[in-house]
Amino acid sequence: MRQDQRKSWNREYRLRGKLWRGELKEKEILGESLIPGLTLDNGCGNGKGTPPVEGVIGLDFSNFALAIYRYDSKVLGDMVNLPFRDKTFSNVLFIHSLDHLSMEERSLALLEANRVLKDDGRVIVRVFSKQDFRYGKGREIEEGTFLRGNKIQTHYFGKEEFSTDSVFKVINTFDIDYNINIQNNVFKRQEFIIILAKSKSEKYR
Repeated sequence: MRQDQRKSWNREYRLRGKLWRGELKEKEILGESLIPGLTLDNGCGNGKGTPPVEGVIGLDFSNFALAIYRYDSKVLGDMVNLPFRDKTFSNVLFIHSLDHLSMEERSLALLEANRVLKDDGRVIVRVFSKQDFRYGKGREIEEGTFLRGNKIQTHYFGKEEFSTDSVFKVINTFDIDYNINIQNNVFKRQEFIIILAKSKSEKYR
């Protein structure tokens, strides 16, 4: 399944180029949540969500995405098996990347984020919620996860999925609600930004 997803993302970037355009909404929340030090943008895509700060490294498993990534520091790699040493980063970001993983892959990616994160570091996650208008579109392959026509999987989250995680503790959450207009029809979008810190009892050793 992982290789199938890599092929699908490579196809989309190869055929369509820059998939994500414009400016990220509420980017000040992201900037204010970062702490000093190296930042990993995990699953960076073409870089729309990458914050313009010093010491940021983009990682993606699509070489076509990295070819048009907007910053110089970039690494070809996979979120579920990061090519970095333990406790390298002060911040690990999942800006609409964790939601394209299966349930098992999400667990592996968070464990890897925990491994490469410093003890006082932060993980910042941005995902779509189950209240988003696209929830339920496509074929459901896992609970809350749908495969659409482009063969890319998307998971829609409930906040409880983070509050029950034992590797991290939630230190803040933000609801992002807005509407988009498609062919004169208005649709609701809803996202979460979740700020996480290492759980002291679960620090990687």
